[in-house]
Amino acid sequence: IKKYFFRFIDERLSPIGGSGPLGFYLVEIKKHDKIKMNQLVDLTPYHKSHSTRIVSRLFDMNLINKETDPEDMRGYILSITEKGRETAILVEKAHEDWDKLESQALTKDEIIILNKLNEKTYLFLKKHFEEDKK
Repeated sequence: IKKYFFRFIDERLSPIGGSGPLGFYLVEIKKHDKIKMNQLVDLTPYHKSHSTRIVSRLFDMNLINKETDPEDMRGYILSITEKGRETAILVEKAHEDWDKLESQALTKDEIIILNKLNEKTYLFLKKHFEEDKK
């Protein structure tokens, strides 16, 4: 399923020069007025070096602004540009379209069961990786 998800998202984002991870970061930045780079890294499932590369790419594409963090001169505060906001909306729409496509395979009762199983798995993994202690 993940293989088809990534293919679907990449196909939807390729016309704007994006990919799944790029869209993921852009939507996370859009959710906040301003966000520190280290906070963004904590929200993502990727390594810090990957985050740095993606943020640089988003900046080069004029999708985000980067300013030096006055509390940590080595860090950045990120915010979204108008172009970035428009692009993030396209990313969110692609995810909504995926959800609609995927849900066509299941009945409403099966979707409820699947959501419960995903939540149970998520909570188990969160505990396993001790993220509930952060």
